[in-house]
Amino acid sequence: MAEEKDKAKEAEKDMTKEYEALKKKYYLPELKELDKEFCIGKLEDTQFILRTILGKIMDRVELVFKALSDIVQPAENNLATMYEAEVFSDDEKKHIFDLMKKLAYTHRELIIKDFEYSDDSAAVSILKSYKEWKEMKKDVLRIMEKLRDSWKSDNKSKAEEGYFG
Repeated sequence: MAEEKDKAKEAEKDMTKEYEALKKKYYLPELKELDKEFCIGKLEDTQFILRTILGKIMDRVELVFKALSDIVQPAENNLATMYEAEVFSDDEKKHIFDLMKKLAYTHRELIIKDFEYSDDSAAVSILKSYKEWKEMKKDVLRIMEKLRDSWKSDNKSKAEEGYFG
């Protein structure tokens, strides 16, 4: 049992070393930074480390896209999304849609890079996605905070009145 743990830690260290080599070659961000932004977690023993990282970036982008999509076009049968969508003005929703377009483009680009995989193109995509994410993150956080805070409001929403009324 302890031997298996040692082997797993050794493989993780090897993957971290592998990433460090790729980081130097392609001028990639620190692994800790990528983990902080995209929940990379432990790097599994794989031949395609950068592909694994691309997948984690795709997951984060897709999660945020879905949350924003629910604001712009809430499902009529989902009280929560209808309630949250009401706290945003039409201008804010337009801005959110612009953000969604950036996320959708990034997501589709990452899918293409995954289909046509090479370390070179993956490295370029990781760098580009990381920079774009850092720019979008402030807006995303502001939107998520507004969503969170909507649940502390005592105001009755149209969705709530229609659902319970």
